[in-house]
Amino acid sequence: MKINFKQILKNHFLLFVFILICLVGTFTSEYFFTIINIQNMIRNMAVPGLLALGVSFVFLVSRIDLSVGSLTIFGPILAVSSLAFFGDMFDFKVLVRGNQYANSAAFIVVISLLTGILIGLINGIGVMYGKITSFIMTLAMMKALWGLNYVLTHGHAYYLQIPTYTWMGTLNLFYIPFSTWIYVLMTILASIIMRYTLVGRRIYSIGGDEKTARLAGINVTFWVIIAFIMSGFCASVAGILFSSRLQTVDAPLAVGFELTAIAFAVVGGVSLTGGRGSPYRAFLGTIVMGALFSLFSMWGLNTWHRNIVVGIIIILVVMLDQRKNNFGRI
Repeated sequence: MKINFKQILKNHFLLFVFILICLVGTFTSEYFFTIINIQNMIRNMAVPGLLALGVSFVFLVSRIDLSVGSLTIFGPILAVSSLAFFGDMFDFKVLVRGNQYANSAAFIVVISLLTGILIGLINGIGVMYGKITSFIMTLAMMKALWGLNYVLTHGHAYYLQIPTYTWMGTLNLFYIPFSTWIYVLMTILASIIMRYTLVGRRIYSIGGDEKTARLAGINVTFWVIIAFIMSGFCASVAGILFSSRLQTVDAPLAVGFELTAIAFAVVGGVSLTGGRGSPYRAFLGTIVMGALFSLFSMWGLNTWHRNIVVGIIIILVVMLDQRKNNFGRI
């Protein structure tokens, strides 16, 4: 049987890129394949990976979500600042030693998750019922949430002194960070949903051809809103893991995460025009970009260099995507 190397390369291109990055890292830095660096690399993948997973759902219905970066930190900020406010009002102690928060971990988790779902719902309603393009709707939401982050914190950080909360960002299970386990499990769950359930079939149908989906009797409005809710939920989970690792919440945190998430998703092969891609593809994009960013760290390159790469990648992938389809409704 003749081996088609061209087809193998096409089907597993990202895997070859990942191997190439690892080889370059091995030969250019003695620290690249150390346990500590590998742990840091996969830990750093979790938060942008969850955001990439979330925006993938929105991409698949041919929309875009730019609010995930600001939403990442908004949930924990809202939870901590609101409990601090009501603590002062009802005279129970929430803050110790200035801005150090030492109260309920469950409250932060619940409020963050509910906030992510609510913001996703508002985005979806604005797009489908308000007839606002997803780019404008989520851009406006992004700016509004950034403003609220500063208003709620008054420009000061809250430091989280809660062992029952911060362990999520620091614990390793079998040498693998807990946050990475959460990310992998959510990716597996999302893959099952998209491949084997009605949710996945509806989302792919809408992204493939929205007009045909409407004619087939699919409730496009409902499923697009669901896609935005799923994106908001993933962002809220990312925010919980992110703030628990840093043990702080502050308005400037997570700036630019939305573009990183978009880059991770599109590198994996999730189409900006809808209907093509999967949670697994977003995961592949995440590990490739995560390895590349780790390599940059080994070379002493900073965040600004990463931003240049992210910008170039987004431009190139969009150009390639436009060759296959018109840019659509984004």
